[in-house]
Amino acid sequence: MKLRTIRIDLPLKHVFGSSKGRTVSVVRTVVVVLEQDGLCGYGEAYEDAYYNVTVEKILEAVDRIREDVEGYALADPIAFWRYLTPQLERNPFARAAVDIAAYDLWGKMKNKPLWQIWGTSIETAPISSHSIGIDSTVMVTDKFRECPDWSLYRIKLGGLHDDEMLLTVRSMTTAPFRVDVNGGWTVEQAIDMLPLLREMNVELIEQPLKYGDHAGMKKLRQKCQIPIIADESLRTADELEKCAEEFDGVNIKPLKFGGITPVRQLIDKARKLGLKVMMGNSVESTIGASTTAQFAPQLDYTYLDGPLLIEKKVGEVGVQLEKGRIIYPDECGTGFALRSTAPRYIYR
Repeated sequence: MKLRTIRIDLPLKHVFGSSKGRTVSVVRTVVVVLEQDGLCGYGEAYEDAYYNVTVEKILEAVDRIREDVEGYALADPIAFWRYLTPQLERNPFARAAVDIAAYDLWGKMKNKPLWQIWGTSIETAPISSHSIGIDSTVMVTDKFRECPDWSLYRIKLGGLHDDEMLLTVRSMTTAPFRVDVNGGWTVEQAIDMLPLLREMNVELIEQPLKYGDHAGMKKLRQKCQIPIIADESLRTADELEKCAEEFDGVNIKPLKFGGITPVRQLIDKARKLGLKVMMGNSVESTIGASTTAQFAPQLDYTYLDGPLLIEKKVGEVGVQLEKGRIIYPDECGTGFALRSTAPRYIYR
């Protein structure tokens, strides 16, 4: 195989805010390209301050394995992942980018999309929500008007005016809400918010309390009838059983766990523990969204709207959304390609 890396800055249409004052205006990302037999596979990993991941660290990690990758002939992505894991174990984001590129290439070699290789059907894929970051009521209104009439919205909370955020969006739509707090509430704040969340037709709460607040989560779960999903509380696969004691479901992200291979294993373990499964792409390009969409038929909840939040797209061919409906391109692997047109079929 041949290996290339591409550094890309993705400027956002609007500053995207989450709890504790974290805001993003540009996402720095690394695209990994694997080429074999005239076909190219694409993977992506973005910079994440929360996990102390920078593009420099991603590029350095990928560069260390360049010689090993370029001496490898891809036939089985699982074997390839095992081959690379010892060298990339300390950088799961870099490992994920390479693993995703390998799966994309493998799917193209087999001339099938991953969801089809895995024996699933896109007809069972859930609707994607559209995300609205923490902002002023004026900006929240403007953001909503750019994507009106969706059937589901995911609202970032954990700021100083959560009630205003919810009421502002509710004044413009009757669609159900999901809220993502990124650990921005105390247990007391979360309990105080429950009546308003029920009134606003909030169907799930993602990561209400900070990582490690086990006592608070047990107390909250006793009082909360709305499903609660773990994100930051699930940092490693070893924490899955603990999450099953405190949450109703988990958000499993390929970058956090090192790629597609471990995520498939983690989904199986989560199901056996009776957990609901969410997957979403962060503020990423179409590469990231298309990868996550391959898992959609296996999920209870998903959000794939990251590409809608950025000003420029890495490529035009890949999974897209029509007011939450997932549109799969007639493209193999993860569905991403650097071409201007491609036939497509639509999940309705």
